[in-house]
Amino acid sequence: MLMKYYSINQLVLFRHFGDYGYITDNRNFGYTLLGENFTLGDEIISEEGADIVSCLKKTPLSIDEIMDKVVEIFEPEAGLRSSVIEFLELLCSKGFILSGESAEDCINSGAVVRNGSQRFTEDDSSTIDTQEFLSKYYGERPFPASIHVEIASECNERCVHCYIPHEFKQDLMDENLFNLLLRQAIELNLLHITISGGEPMLHPRFIDFLKKCRKADMSVNILSNLTLLNDEMIEEMKLNPLLSVQTSIYSMQENIHDGITHQKGSLNKTIASVIKLIENHVPVQISCPLLKNNVNSYQKVKEWATEQNISVGIDYSIIAQYNHNKNNINCRLSTEDLKNFISEQFSSDSTFRDEIVKEITERRKKTGDDYICSVCNSSICIGPNGNVFPCVGWSSKILGNIKSHSLQDIWLNSEAVKQLRAIRFKDFVNCRNCSSKDFCTICMVRNSNESSSGDQFELNQYFCNMAKIKKEIYNGC
Repeated sequence: MLMKYYSINQLVLFRHFGDYGYITDNRNFGYTLLGENFTLGDEIISEEGADIVSCLKKTPLSIDEIMDKVVEIFEPEAGLRSSVIEFLELLCSKGFILSGESAEDCINSGAVVRNGSQRFTEDDSSTIDTQEFLSKYYGERPFPASIHVEIASECNERCVHCYIPHEFKQDLMDENLFNLLLRQAIELNLLHITISGGEPMLHPRFIDFLKKCRKADMSVNILSNLTLLNDEMIEEMKLNPLLSVQTSIYSMQENIHDGITHQKGSLNKTIASVIKLIENHVPVQISCPLLKNNVNSYQKVKEWATEQNISVGIDYSIIAQYNHNKNNINCRLSTEDLKNFISEQFSSDSTFRDEIVKEITERRKKTGDDYICSVCNSSICIGPNGNVFPCVGWSSKILGNIKSHSLQDIWLNSEAVKQLRAIRFKDFVNCRNCSSKDFCTICMVRNSNESSSGDQFELNQYFCNMAKIKKEIYNGC
């Protein structure tokens, strides 16, 4: 009888939560090529099933090696081996586990699953957000699926719209602090970590940090301007199939892009790095913040990204700096430019239009008792000095520090976290009866940063106007 080999699919995340296990693909955390349709979905498995899967690795093990581990957990009994094989084969049929008659066959079966581009789950859970899926099992207790870590506030660019005050761009996270953070993230069973800055590639331990995240089986997003990308970094990135990269391109014209970054030659370096990542099959996505400076040239960025078969997001929600300095938002689009942009995109870009319609549909389902966003409900941020804060760009709202209290303790017991977690839609009293509320995204960090007192409830008129514009254009179609 031939020996069978099994391994956890390289493209999925598995976590053991004690009385149950959770398996998921990376669709909520990573980036894909345009038009790619690959979904494994999510699966909750029993405690016994989770114990069995925990005996596997992402490298192939023979069934004999797996059973050696299984019998350390379960009492050996007649039929145990066949029951384990039956369970593993069930997960194989769903794509979560790979199998083969040799270790090589097991590895190669992963390519078959990926290229099959099919959905293996039989229920609607595969189409919903990971956080929404988990909330069915956690109930009222929020589960942090993701953390955002700024390993460096230091940056080699000085982008005109940046929410980090330039005078504060000087910190690097200590290696011991990163190790502490990662241990705490593992203890919380987190699925995903975003590594950013500043510019994270300025950190001398950047590659080591990526390696540690890979060994911890973390899904990883890297936010970088990519001007410092080198071959050694790419080689490490390639080793983690759950890793993806996001970068910003503001224009395909050097004078405009480099004028925004205040770094001569930055456009050419970023473009060259994006191409290198594509050539090395590292998932990448482009962000194009929309400013007065590039409002007439962003279309070329979209066209170039489409040629490369990668996604591009146009971000027109520029926020003030976290020290409440508003000089950076002088580059925001004027009301007229904003209206022209939304109108043009709504009429010419079906994806943009579909996203607006989806947002409206989702908001109309919300009640006054629903959460505003993921802040302190599914995600949290950590700065280079260990400070914990609610959201990217909201560094002034310190919730604790992981050097004095564990991330789990802060998540569960911090009074500041509890206060933010208690905020609901109904607490924004000026929004309750607003005729444009279905077209608006309430954002506490936007409100806080632009408020001289840091008040997250102080409404931002710019974004109120944005909602009115969306409503006008939507109703006019």
